Amino acid sequence: METARRIKLQDRPLVMRGLFPATVTPFTSSLAIDFRALENHFREMASTPGVSGIVVNSGIGERIQLTLDECDLCIALALRVRRPDQVIVAGIDGRSTTDYVHAGQRARAAGAQALLVMPPFDARPYRRMASYAPTVHAFFATLDREVGLPMVVFQYPPNSGCAYPNAVLRGLCGIPNVVAVKVATMGDMQAYAEVWDAFKDDLAVLAGVDSPPLIDMLRYGAHGALIGISAILPHVWADLLRLIDEDAQDPADRLYDRVCRPLMASVFENQQPKRLSSEVAATKEALAMLGRIPNALVRPFALGADSAARAEIRAALLGAGLLSSAAAAE
Repeated sequence: METARRIKLQDRPLVMRGLFPATVTPFTSSLAIDFRALENHFREMASTPGVSGIVVNSGIGERIQLTLDECDLCIALALRVRRPDQVIVAGIDGRSTTDYVHAGQRARAAGAQALLVMPPFDARPYRRMASYAPTVHAFFATLDREVGLPMVVFQYPPNSGCAYPNAVLRGLCGIPNVVAVKVATMGDMQAYAEVWDAFKDDLAVLAGVDSPPLIDMLRYGAHGALIGISAILPHVWADLLRLIDEDAQDPADRLYDRVCRPLMASVFENQQPKRLSSEVAATKEALAMLGRIPNALVRPFALGADSAARAEIRAALLGAGLLSSAAAAE
């Protein structure tokens, strides 16, 4: 591994600040992509003040259930509806470096302007490699060389078994196209704080949790947030970031307690899942109840939300004043 030369945040090819909603992929009854619904979904993101970019083909976008051709079409559609100042971030994954390079090159050709790089070591035999700096550096250096797009490193929680130690992340700071890290540390505020303290001058640190510690992370320090929960009513989450940036503590707390906490609890189970159905299905249920997408269908192996989960989500939307009693009864 080459000795890392620290490249400052402002010298990166892309500086990411603000809200980056990770979007869903609506389906028709035959489980084909519903492009009309997808376009409406993307347009809601693009028209929301404070949204700095649209994230497509991520985990909540059912990346592993999409073909590469479908991923290309999602990127092209997002590119068509975005505002000129918004960046299109495409998730990529694979089973090898070659897979990632191929996915990244296709994403670039389709119009993506940045990549959300899913952990390449999220398989039991390879998880220990996330702690081995030479392998991690070689992986990202190859993407830097062969794809040439700005990259967001997806930092998984410490208990995932494939989180990058800070010493490994430090070795990535010398790769020009490593521009940000999505810090998905679940409820581990200490792990988040350590990343912020270590890298805030070198990389964009994006809060990446869909659970109550989010507000503490944002207040501790963040350049923005890349979160799936913000696919639901992105203006709420953009307002939250704005209020925190303005140090408007009481209004931020009121918004968080009234809307954000109920959504995170009912949709993401505060990232302590007990249901068999996925958070993708729950996110789609909330969007369908709000009339943002036609249905909540997910592709196998994912399971749709059951009646108990739907009732919990409906109650949260009602309690937050986001859904009328008449609409909830339909």
